[in-house]
Amino acid sequence: MNWAVLRREWGAVTFVLTVIAGMIVVPLALYFANQGPGPVATPSLTTTSSARASGVTSPTPTPSHAPSASPSASPTH
Repeated sequence: MNWAVLRREWGAVTFVLTVIAGMIVVPLALYFANQGPGPVATPSLTTTSSARASGVTSPTPTPSHAPSASPSASPTH
């Protein structure tokens, strides 16, 4: 390998070396992460239909009637 090319293209070389290292490290990490003593926990996912698809409408909130803050007439004298 020509050292001048390596010095000029050091970014490309480090990118390729990083990708190669990732191709080795990631499968090993995934393999060893699944080597626990217990069984693999699989979450039980239940599928439910959305409210729009099932025709169920959500109740609309009723507005609360708060007394309006109106200025009261105060005596001046």
